[in-house]
Amino acid sequence: MPDYRRPNKERIAAVLNGDLPDRVPNFEVLVDNPTLRYVMGREVPGGHTLANIDPSDYIEFVNRIGQDVVGMCFYDNPFRYRDAEGRLLPLDFHIASGQDLARLEVADLSHLEPRFALLDRYARTVEGTSVGLFVLLGSFFTDTYTSIFGFEQFMVLIQEDRPLVEEVLERYAAYCAALAERVVRYPLTFFYVGDDLAYRTSTLVRPQLLREVWVPRMRRVFEPALRRGIPIVFHSDGNIEALIPDLLEMGICALNPIEPYGMDIRAIKRRYGQRLALIGNMDVGGALSHGTPDQVRAEARELIDDVGRDGGFVLASCHSITANVRPENFLAMVDTAQTYGVY
Repeated sequence: MPDYRRPNKERIAAVLNGDLPDRVPNFEVLVDNPTLRYVMGREVPGGHTLANIDPSDYIEFVNRIGQDVVGMCFYDNPFRYRDAEGRLLPLDFHIASGQDLARLEVADLSHLEPRFALLDRYARTVEGTSVGLFVLLGSFFTDTYTSIFGFEQFMVLIQEDRPLVEEVLERYAAYCAALAERVVRYPLTFFYVGDDLAYRTSTLVRPQLLREVWVPRMRRVFEPALRRGIPIVFHSDGNIEALIPDLLEMGICALNPIEPYGMDIRAIKRRYGQRLALIGNMDVGGALSHGTPDQVRAEARELIDDVGRDGGFVLASCHSITANVRPENFLAMVDTAQTYGVY
């Protein structure tokens, strides 16, 4: 009899490839304390899974919760500037003009060698096991409107000096594409790309503007994985329903996290069927944080019945397992995938 509580990378791979797995997979990209500490029964250096914790700790954790993959984060703002002494430093100010941009340099990948050394260890640790591997990167649009320009200034400049904004996006996207070329050499179960494009109600800027300034550049980030046949999972907070056709045309096979207060996962399932795997939708601000295990199980069962009975669904939170999530509620969600979610 299959052991539905053990990790199995073929399980989540089946969902991403449009096939029916043995059960609904459970997956979280980030699990924070106190849940990580509760499940492990001890402190874990790093404090949460997205902190690129030691691979042996991550393997132990996913074996305890039956998650099929472990992963590493390669989010990285590449812009640097030289101070008065000529030292190259990470960007710590918002740029406002072409003169500011002229001061900046884009780092090569050499500063990431310690992270690649850790990824080497991850790859060796999962080799020959049933646990898969993913890498998270991207975020060039998000960093541009947050840490590079600042949100208000970005919204002004995208209208008043679009060439400046596009030059930043171009340099950053080229860096992400080079990084993608390197990480897809590893035995990835899937390539996980994140960039937050939306509020709860709509995209941050007009969808057509995103099609002009973001889609062609993100397509280049996807390309290395597409050439190697690695499934692409795309993450954005908020309501990105207007961009789903674009994302499908760009080559993604799964969407995460499908926030319930911004998107109707049942309507998306009806519209796209098996063309798009859906990952997430369990409300972090609802029963996971403030309810009981029974309430979490009821919510999870409804999602499995409505969205996952013919496959194409991974049970997960609508963002991540943050510090406010009750550990026993997280485990109730996981248990539902591994029992009620059996096909």
